[in-house]
Amino acid sequence: MPIEEKISELRKQLAEAMGTNWKLTDDEVVQISQQLDTYIVEMQFLRDEKGKKK
Repeated sequence: MPIEEKISELRKQLAEAMGTNWKLTDDEVVQISQQLDTYIVEMQFLRDEKGKKK
């Protein structure tokens, strides 16, 4: 799955988890948020690297 799709899916999961838990410290919310952060940082790195090659 491309990274953009994974980020989109995790954003949906996070919104759903927030809708049911309403706590930013809920284990499920934290876990999804951390995964999302990891993929966003990876995507930014890849875009930076791609920009340097031009």
